[in-house]
Amino acid sequence: MSVLNQASDGQFNVLIALVRASVRFGPRERAELLAICGADAPGVDSSKLNSTFIRWHELGLFEAPDGSTVLSEPYRKRLGKDPDKAEAGLQAVAREIVLKPENNQRFWEAKENKSADLTRALAWLLAQDVYAIDTSSHYAIEALERDQVREESKLVLQNDTRWNGLKAWATYLGFGRGDAFTIDPTPALRDVLPDVLPNSSQITARDFLGRVVELLPVLDHGIYRQMVEGVLDDKAWSKPAENRLSTSFSRAIERLAQAGELAIEQKADAADGLQLTGVNGRLWRSFTHVWRPAQAPGARR
Repeated sequence: MSVLNQASDGQFNVLIALVRASVRFGPRERAELLAICGADAPGVDSSKLNSTFIRWHELGLFEAPDGSTVLSEPYRKRLGKDPDKAEAGLQAVAREIVLKPENNQRFWEAKENKSADLTRALAWLLAQDVYAIDTSSHYAIEALERDQVREESKLVLQNDTRWNGLKAWATYLGFGRGDAFTIDPTPALRDVLPDVLPNSSQITARDFLGRVVELLPVLDHGIYRQMVEGVLDDKAWSKPAENRLSTSFSRAIERLAQAGELAIEQKADAADGLQLTGVNGRLWRSFTHVWRPAQAPGARR
């Protein structure tokens, strides 16, 4: 089973339907929950409903005490009892579940790896130069991955089904955008800002980086990112300098700064800051301190 294999393990819209039904109708046997979602309706592929449920039950979103399917705690409390609010909150919950250590223990395994295939693919994607990569063709993606990842057993995106699955899940989880697909972790970074910066106090750039990658470990210096970078051929992929952020992370920070949701500053008397990377590897700007403006959504003074 594989999260990236949409043909067997479903799509995020199927997951949304399962969660909405579970929130609205409460505990149900699995067959009843699937029937509520249309498993018995003409033209509906019931196997996708079933396989999506099995996968997300395995990942920990659902549980079945006494044979009745419900959302697991703490997700049940976080998603609430309103289907619309549950759908809105599912994106962050699904991202958290995908990145949980217990769902990535078999990180390099090809089978029975829970969400590790998706995590590996996200980490690899976010390590690329977002201004140079060709996301329009799965052939170009396959060739790029094969150039960088020399070990056959560690390849992830070697067919169009997996590439299409990655684009869909990356977009839903906040690491990409657009029909043509652009690598962009801005939505994911925006989602975690209240936890990273709970008020308008300044923190150092390095502290900011550490807090972000604890929640989004597929970004620069995160544990999953480091594991993937460790198998990349340095002849085909260039690692950013220690104080440089990747183009994907840089894009997210700059977009949030331009939107007034994040503020960054270079203090003349401060050392050990970070640098944003732009087109053609150029230095975008440097910063040593980060904070959330008091007027930013959800910010507290």
